[in-house]
Amino acid sequence: MLRKIDWESQIGRRLKLRDLHVFSTVVQCGSMAKAARNLGVSHPAVSEVIADLEHALGVRLLDRSARGIEPTIYGDALLKRSVAVFDELKQSIRDIEFLSDATTGEVRVGCREGPLWFTLLPDVILRFSKQYPRIAVHTYLIDHSDAFLGLRERRYDCVLMAGLQDIAADDLKAEILYDDISIVVARAHSKWVSRRKIDLAELIDEPWV
Repeated sequence: MLRKIDWESQIGRRLKLRDLHVFSTVVQCGSMAKAARNLGVSHPAVSEVIADLEHALGVRLLDRSARGIEPTIYGDALLKRSVAVFDELKQSIRDIEFLSDATTGEVRVGCREGPLWFTLLPDVILRFSKQYPRIAVHTYLIDHSDAFLGLRERRYDCVLMAGLQDIAADDLKAEILYDDISIVVARAHSKWVSRRKIDLAELIDEPWV
């Protein structure tokens, strides 16, 4: 059974962002030697950081295999949360930049291919860029499965989607931009011209637009 980790004495005063950066670099490179070259430090310095982390946490974070160094289940857990830590830090820097000058920065917008991508999005970007010329707008063509994941991973600041229902998630907020109305177009002498309401089922075998 693993011993309980005391945050104040073992982690809070000893764990540094630099340590997490070194650890994630080692995992990414698959080698302490490669990580050391990448970071511009000595191999022993990297080894010492990893050893101190493992000592503080009381678990083995890395294993050697034929493919190089790989994280253990404990290392995977630390790496996953480390990514979140650095992501939050990057976001805080963006927040500070925005607070210091709200007219500069960048916005990343994801949008599915379709009417929104070809009509609404270009118009919105054009008007936004005229109002805020110093803010760079980046657009990304996405599919439905990537929309929510991309928002949570902060690859996009917002996404434009058609037919989106209420989102049952505390970390996401949806806002309806407009209601899209479907209109049946038929020839002037069609039997449908005098109808004010048509069910979609009635049009299954009919030529219509």
